[in-house]
Amino acid sequence: MCSFLSLLTLLSTVLLLAGHVVQAAELKVENFALIDHEGRFHEFDYYRRNPKVKGIVLFVQGNGCPLVRKRIPELKRLRNSFQSKGILFGMLNASIQDEREDILEEAKEFKIDIPILKDTSQLVAGMLQVTRTAEAILIDTKKRGIIFRGPIDDGLSYQSEKSTVTKRYLSEAIDAFLNGKEINEPKVESPGCLITLDDVKKEEVGYAEHVAPILKQRCVECHTKGGVGPFSMSSHKKVKGWSDMMAEMILTKQMPPWHADPHFGKFSNSGALTDKESKTIIQWIRAGSPRGEGPDPLAEYQPEFPEWSLGKPDKVISLPLQKVPAEGILEYRYAYIDSPFDRDVWIRAAEINPGNLKVLHHAIATIENQHAPKKRNISGHWITGYAPGTDPKAYPIGTGVLLKKDQRIKVEIHYTVSGRATEDTTRIGLHLLDTPPAKVFQTGVVAHHKFSIPSFTSDHPETYTLPIDRDIILYSINPHMHFRGKRMSFTIKKPGVDGSEQVILSVPNYNFNWQRTYQFEKPLRITAGSKLIVDNAWDNSSLNLANPDPSETVSWGDQTFDEMFFATFTYVRVN
Repeated sequence: MCSFLSLLTLLSTVLLLAGHVVQAAELKVENFALIDHEGRFHEFDYYRRNPKVKGIVLFVQGNGCPLVRKRIPELKRLRNSFQSKGILFGMLNASIQDEREDILEEAKEFKIDIPILKDTSQLVAGMLQVTRTAEAILIDTKKRGIIFRGPIDDGLSYQSEKSTVTKRYLSEAIDAFLNGKEINEPKVESPGCLITLDDVKKEEVGYAEHVAPILKQRCVECHTKGGVGPFSMSSHKKVKGWSDMMAEMILTKQMPPWHADPHFGKFSNSGALTDKESKTIIQWIRAGSPRGEGPDPLAEYQPEFPEWSLGKPDKVISLPLQKVPAEGILEYRYAYIDSPFDRDVWIRAAEINPGNLKVLHHAIATIENQHAPKKRNISGHWITGYAPGTDPKAYPIGTGVLLKKDQRIKVEIHYTVSGRATEDTTRIGLHLLDTPPAKVFQTGVVAHHKFSIPSFTSDHPETYTLPIDRDIILYSINPHMHFRGKRMSFTIKKPGVDGSEQVILSVPNYNFNWQRTYQFEKPLRITAGSKLIVDNAWDNSSLNLANPDPSETVSWGDQTFDEMFFATFTYVRVN
């Protein structure tokens, strides 16, 4: 496994501002993000913010290439020599034939302990105009410039190998850079294995034919008038005006807001762009976001979203009016509503309709007994929740949640300020079953309270194990941390002599602003005696721009400046 120091040995890749060929010294690096061969998330600007980092070496890797394999020992020697001087090392794999399992196997065989960033979309490689493996690229992180590209040295070429190296291109370039001197040979042709680039041809990408349909399917739901998105994708003009920002959001994997590693699990509610969709949008933007001919599909597409996503509820409950101030940090609020029914009822679906999207951060509704203590936390039987990025779902067919006539609904509400005083009246819609279901739809909780995150720590991991005491069918998982949350993964360890492990969900780039529930495309059957192993990590460093205060030692707490190790999962018992 790569240590945290070797993660800082990463610092990733490079993007051209335009698509034309330029000299190495003219190339500039834009922000971007990729996941490495071990499932860790890396963002260029994150490392660039580190004042100790002066430069990055990116080496183009490809499985099976002899010119790459023979360079590994020397690359590691250079890493060991220059890392303490502020030069970080990483690799880039853009080969379409190399799956992550293949790269892991190659890394193990050749003892590669440098992160290998997998460029599945080939956007980074395409913008860098990388065409061969075994090329080393040196980046000046402060100026965002590529200052050298070429081979490590002149010792290797195609089907030949020198007994004596006469030119050490990379080490000489690094030395010159660290000493403030001009690099004598900033660009040297590098021998390597050809990389097949699976490009979307620029001339084939049109706004109406290719780009607008992707935006309609993936983006307009939020980027519409009155939606969660900060601007509306209501026309070509609107989209073009935001196009550079859109490219940055896609390249850094901030948009669409889907944070699951695609290598683990399939999810029915995935909002991620495919590699082809990403390339189509980026290449269209790089070409100047041309309008093309014909009607504007987005101008004609003005969706009116229903008041209730799941249809008209059988019962609507309005929460008490909430006044939200213009500024400040707000405590969690709790509303208690006695059952509105004069009989026991079975709920088949529930939905929270937020009254004020600008300030409502989340709301969680549970069922509890009327005389239960009014605790300031989530308790009782979960029925539904809302947070930015969630989409309401009916419970699985044949399941339901029982609300007895002498019970009440408890709603935890959290607001964030918007800069002006406002109000909110949020509602809950309940959909009922006519007859009792075959199974009770349940929610399990992972809650690890005993942790302490040291100050100025960029990667503090914790692990929590939850025993599964009976056979269950698992439907979804919702991970939860606060602003220091970095990653969280969920692994099932089977019982007995088998003891095999399967990662069912990994969120390598956790984002508190989007409280995603990950719905499995095919529900998972988990046998009794299994264990759910939850691994997470927090970033309490100044490199984390969302960090409220890196100087604080942080423990469990409700507020966003505190932290949590929390997750929920939905399931039914098999027996």
